[in-house]
Amino acid sequence: MRALIISALIAAAPLSLAIAATGGPSITPADKLTWGPAQGLPPGAQVAVLYGNPAAKGPFAIRFKFPAGYEIPTHSHSSEELITVISGGGRMSFGEDASAASAQPLPVGSFMDLPAGAWHHLWIDADTIVELHSTGPFDVNLHHAM
Repeated sequence: MRALIISALIAAAPLSLAIAATGGPSITPADKLTWGPAQGLPPGAQVAVLYGNPAAKGPFAIRFKFPAGYEIPTHSHSSEELITVISGGGRMSFGEDASAASAQPLPVGSFMDLPAGAWHHLWIDADTIVELHSTGPFDVNLHHAM
């Protein structure tokens, strides 16, 4: 087994996607988010940065849009992930040998705490939006069987 590290998951996304903290309260309606391709993931995923910069050191919050039928192969991250399913739904399996047969459902409102280094595999069943909170720099480590 070996891991391919894809650093700075959305480093190519324009920094204008990030909503900078102004020192005071701010509200950003969902229809005002700016979406762009999620670099480092299979084609079809989109990302919007809510807070911070996933490519830099420090906390951040992002949302992913995944189309129905989307799949992210078994992977892990160097930092803990806190994920909430906003809409749609899918399934997730855990471990280096994650399989669809052992996948658990992710209905709307589901919350996950994935420790750093936890291997997982994601299948999206319907158009889905998830919100992810973590600490950067964020990376994706793809699992490859030798």
